[in-house]
Parts: sequence; C-alpha cells; structure tokens
Amino acid sequence: MREAIVTLSDAELEAMGFSGLVSLLREAGIRDVEMLEDRGYTCVPQVEVEARLDADALADLDCVDDWELVAETEDAYRYLLELTATELPEETVDDHAALLGACETTVTDHGALVSLVGSQDAIREMLRHYEAAGVTPDLCKLGEYDGEASALDALTDRQREVIETAYEMGFYEIPRQASTDDVAGTLDVDAATVSEHLQRAERNLLMRQLPM
Repeated sequence: MREAIVTLSDAELEAMGFSGLVSLLREAGIRDVEMLEDRGYTCVPQVEVEARLDADALADLDCVDDWELVAETEDAYRYLLELTATELPEETVDDHAALLGACETTVTDHGALVSLVGSQDAIREMLRHYEAAGVTPDLCKLGEYDGEASALDALTDRQREVIETAYEMGFYEIPRQASTDDVAGTLDVDAATVSEHLQRAERNLLMRQLPM
C-alpha cells in the first residue's frame, strides 16, 4: 500500500472546478475542513469558517450542489457542502473507489494538502485525472503507507470519534443504552450532527465490507 501526499494551490482547486468557492471560503475566514465523503468527482466536506457565508453567492456557484448551515457559535459557523469538481472527468469516481477510504484533506494558507492512499496504479490514475483538468499537484511525499489497513480506515477522524463514542456509551447495545442526544452531549455537538456522522460512518463501513 502506497501513500502520496500532494499540495493543491488555491488556483489549482479553482481549476478543478471549485471556481469561486475557494475565494468565498477564504473571505469568510476558513478554519477547518473535514471531508465526510469523497468520491473524487464529488465530495461532501464539513467546513468551519469565522463569518457567515453569503447564501446567494453559494447558490450561484456551479460546484455547489447543496449546502446547509449545521452549527454556529459566537465566533464560528459550520457548513455541510455537497460539491462537484466540474472540471474533473466523471470517471474519476471509478478510479477514486480504488483508493483506501476517504482521502484526508488539510487546509493550508494557500491551498490544501491531500493524502491519496492505495496502490501505485490507483494513485497514478487519480493524478492523471488532476492533470486532465490542467492541474499539476506538487508531490510532497510518495512512499509506503504507515497506517494500519483496517475497516476503520474507511472513516474520517471525526466519523471514527463519533462512532467509537456511540459504541462505548451503548448506542449499539440491545436494548439501546444511549441516544443520539446522549452522544451529542458527550461530544458537545448537536444531535443532527451526530446522526449525520453515524449514518456516513456506517455507510462507509458497509461499502468496505459488502461486495458491490
């Protein structure tokens, strides 16, 4: 199993089809991005920003299929975005499925760091799709994957935290010993967010284990 860590500049993210979105998020003071679901051509990130996003501006973006403000505090707003990288070929979905779990994305000051884990061929195909959109990622690392290959690798860090907390609290016991409200209280988030993470985590685990 191999891992490639590549950097994508703001301009390259725009070239992949996220036109207007990057600048909108930067203007709002982007703090964090958690990729809840990533299929290469489409993805569902949860984004935290310092200021409320302009609803009309979001609706006007071609890359935004849907969006929802899922939480807000005095100094932060958390949005769930459903996005399409309009400049990537649709067959990216098939090649992305060959990678291990969801790709980890880290926001930088001028772009993003993306981790691609899988076989050498699967990584090469994803990079080829990037190049087809006129994007040439800067390869920071290419080597053996240090992580443990297990079913839980299909989950994001947040999904894993939520599902492990739910399990430890007895959410999956029969009869159930904890509700989504109980889990939400422990994690200090709202119940809708817990439900969303649990559904996506369970779906990712089933996709990993069940033949498609």
